[in-house]
Amino acid sequence: MLTIKYTVSIAVLAGVLAWSTPSMANEAGDLLAKMRSAVHTLDYSGTLVYSQGNELSNYQISHTLENGTEKESVVRLAQGASASDAESFSLAKLQQVQPQMEAVYALDLGGQEFVANRNCQVVVARPRDKMRYLQRYCIEPDTGMLLKYSLVDRSHNTVEQLMFTALEIAVPAQAALQPAPPVANSTPSAAIPPATDWVFASLPAGFQQVQDLRQEGVNGQPPIRQLILSDGMTSVSVFIAPPGAPSMLDSIGISSGAMNIYATEVAQHQVTLVGEVPALTLQRISENLQYAR
Repeated sequence: MLTIKYTVSIAVLAGVLAWSTPSMANEAGDLLAKMRSAVHTLDYSGTLVYSQGNELSNYQISHTLENGTEKESVVRLAQGASASDAESFSLAKLQQVQPQMEAVYALDLGGQEFVANRNCQVVVARPRDKMRYLQRYCIEPDTGMLLKYSLVDRSHNTVEQLMFTALEIAVPAQAALQPAPPVANSTPSAAIPPATDWVFASLPAGFQQVQDLRQEGVNGQPPIRQLILSDGMTSVSVFIAPPGAPSMLDSIGISSGAMNIYATEVAQHQVTLVGEVPALTLQRISENLQYAR
């Protein structure tokens, strides 16, 4: 068995926008927000099936919250795979709901399903443009736990999905919810103020820059910049490597399932964009990236 880290994914199909009443949209939004909190605060363990493209894998997952610190492990049950074979995704890395989400997605309630011996409510996030995928969740109303999700492209193909086949949930003790005390002399965060040298002339509706990270080079190699954009539901990483840096494509891999990769050159820098959005979205973002110095 193989232990891997795991990062959740979610993306979308554009298409015909569904009509929904404000009350249904509000209820869908509230349930989605509850889910985003539940995957971070509940103690749970179970098995799930994850498919991306034509690849189907089984995982054993466990998540606990101890003194405000999340601990998560994902074990791939399939034999004959190596760590590099698995794309990362993680329920614990789901982003918090952002206000701009409602500007670019229409939220709607679907029917109810029975997953892993639990009832769940379907919530659908339909993109209002062609810049993202449709996202479909099935959430247990009482706990807010995500039991099933899928991403659908504009051709109505499911490009990625996850479903629990067995799941146990325990609400952690109140003491476990308390944040861990700060660590003295801790290492400063890698986050730095928003870039002023690299700017975007414009971005697809709803996207905004949320992080600016710097990855120090190895063996004297120049550092690589990582700008992270989000529309409140899904994110895009923009890696910027100066001349002489190793190829980012070698470390990232190739497009698969909902994940797309787009590489280009801006101001003699190697730029690689990665995200669970259509390739057109990555291209549009890259075309508006400018070197301001």
